[in-house]
Amino acid sequence: MYKHLLLLLFCGISTVCYSVDNVVIGMFRLTPCSDNPSEYSISMNKDATVDNGYETFLIPSTIQEKGKTYKIVQIAAKGFINCCFIKKLVIDEGIKAVGSFAFYGCSDICSVNFPSTVSSLGESIFYGCPELQSIDIDRDNSVFDSREQCNAVIRTSDDAIELGCAGTTFPKSVSQISKYAFCGCSGLTSLSIPEWIETIEDYAFKDCFQLEKVSLSENSTLQFGESVFDGCGSLTSFNLPAGNFHFSYNPFTNCENLSSFTVSPSNKEWRTNKENNALIYNEDSTLFAGCYNTTIGSDIKRIYSSAFKGCRRLTKVYIPKDVETVDAGAFSGCINLVSVAVDKGNKVYDSREDCNCIIETQSNKIVCGSSVAVIPKSVNTIGKYAFSGMNTPAVFRIPDNILKVEEFAFEKCNGLHHLIIPANTELKYDSFYSCSHLASVVYEPVNKFVKTKKDLMYNNSPYLSCSSLMSISISGKNVPTIEYGLFVDPESK
Repeated sequence: MYKHLLLLLFCGISTVCYSVDNVVIGMFRLTPCSDNPSEYSISMNKDATVDNGYETFLIPSTIQEKGKTYKIVQIAAKGFINCCFIKKLVIDEGIKAVGSFAFYGCSDICSVNFPSTVSSLGESIFYGCPELQSIDIDRDNSVFDSREQCNAVIRTSDDAIELGCAGTTFPKSVSQISKYAFCGCSGLTSLSIPEWIETIEDYAFKDCFQLEKVSLSENSTLQFGESVFDGCGSLTSFNLPAGNFHFSYNPFTNCENLSSFTVSPSNKEWRTNKENNALIYNEDSTLFAGCYNTTIGSDIKRIYSSAFKGCRRLTKVYIPKDVETVDAGAFSGCINLVSVAVDKGNKVYDSREDCNCIIETQSNKIVCGSSVAVIPKSVNTIGKYAFSGMNTPAVFRIPDNILKVEEFAFEKCNGLHHLIIPANTELKYDSFYSCSHLASVVYEPVNKFVKTKKDLMYNNSPYLSCSSLMSISISGKNVPTIEYGLFVDPESK
């Protein structure tokens, strides 16, 4: 018995849905809101011709056409993407929500005025808008404010910056910077965080590509969220003063040009190495954040889970004999890593047979691979994030000796096109998450881990967000019946 599945709706991708009820009026496209068809979401009519930039561009809350009045309550996600003609943006009274990435790539926007009715803002509304310097909220808005002409959207309820820009200042009444608040703020070149800011949430300054300098106060007590400066490619150095700083995750993931750290001698919790290119937690000698030029010292006991995440320029890793723990994901996304070796005196890890991997000796599990790894026959498990974001062959057959591929083991391996899975290999949830070019999967007869639909369906799938995946081939007596929509996210239906 042999079954071949075509996956046309595999990822359950959510997009703006232009139904037959859409209305095009001039340069705007109106889409009925799903919860109230008498109200509309507005976006740009991409077929409209715009000759000149607008000194002031108004997004209306009502449009009249042929005797009918259309009530507009929200701006669609990505609704005005790459509308470079917009300079000064005014959002009309009556609009309540702005969708994520609504003005992505609107490179000429320099100011925006929000009405009193706006109560919901999506993620990264002004991603890639380098000229944006001025943000103002109507004073009658009960949810947001822009106090003291700070050029930011502040959540009034908890004094948190929801949305910032290159012209933002930090009022003393503000205590936190929210998730994605400055994401994609390509006009931001330097940043000074005042001592009264207590929390910076996840990805707050993600993809601030021109950010070169970050300054912190010595009097700060500051909690950093996950990957706060993720993708800040112009950041080359970072200075940690003597304040009280807490990191729950490496803030510098995907900062590929970061090459140096300095730490105040008065800082009791953190230190750097003698080359000044690693951030180390004193209490347990954990290498918390590294650079492409970091040499792991003999004093290091642990390498933290995101220490080198996205360090694209890292080519060589040597693990000294005294390292006791290499966390899963420590080297994820290091696509140019071609040399991995473990000191022969290390009692926890090895790199047997010059395999260019870090192997946990007792369990025979690969905890870190590389783009040139050769998997030894004595290995039985590929661990979490082991090859995450790394280069893999376009056609990859998992070796017969591999009995288990753990979660996210090959996450975002975008060089992978075709995958072959042996009969005795078990794949875990999200093993190949977001392998964007993976087109086909073949299970060799007879894979004992695929017996029911539950083994394949969305909630157990190893292939979530594999947007190019079109076929899975399975053979055997107990192959489950394949039904249309089996792999679609139930929440997207």
